[in-house]
Amino acid sequence: MDLKIKQSNLSTEAYNKIKLLILNGKLKSGEKIIQEKMAEKLGISKIPLISALSILQKERLLTYVPGKGFCVRKIPLDEFHDLLDLRGVLEGLAAKKLSENMTQLHKDVLISYLESFKKYAKENDIDKYTETDKKFHFYIIESYKNAYLQHINNSFNILILIYSKGFKSDIKVSAADHEKIVQCIINNDGVGASNLMIEHFEKAKAYW
Repeated sequence: MDLKIKQSNLSTEAYNKIKLLILNGKLKSGEKIIQEKMAEKLGISKIPLISALSILQKERLLTYVPGKGFCVRKIPLDEFHDLLDLRGVLEGLAAKKLSENMTQLHKDVLISYLESFKKYAKENDIDKYTETDKKFHFYIIESYKNAYLQHINNSFNILILIYSKGFKSDIKVSAADHEKIVQCIINNDGVGASNLMIEHFEKAKAYW
């Protein structure tokens, strides 16, 4: 993976790339950021790197430990459950609005996700299932063209903080949940989709 930064705004680019590494699990909970190695990977000096790390600390993705440096923040269980509650409400609203404004393209994309969920659940391919899960939930949020909702999600890194802990749900149960949610959305049952989305994240608490 080529992490070299080519654009001029070094701090912003470093911020985006490190954030992506956390989302993708390349930087794991509790892992120390070795600044010299990270700066080398990104092809930048330590000054813009530290600026990026400081922003990520303010956003609660990183923590600073005196004498140790920046580490990927470990999320306490109660806070993680709060994030799941918030995610359920936000995605429930997004799913409801998507169901009310369905297009054929939306339907095709959702069915494609559903087919992938079934395939990877049947194969018990957790890595591919998790990647599809990320894309599906980002799609639900982004499809609802509400700048404020997307700002809340991005500002608090809700999806990223959750995925930073890995995927621990039963993928067959998860796939069945996703099928019910998608069917409600494409059948214009917004209330049903919203309720199922909230229930989906409530179930996830049992695995943590």
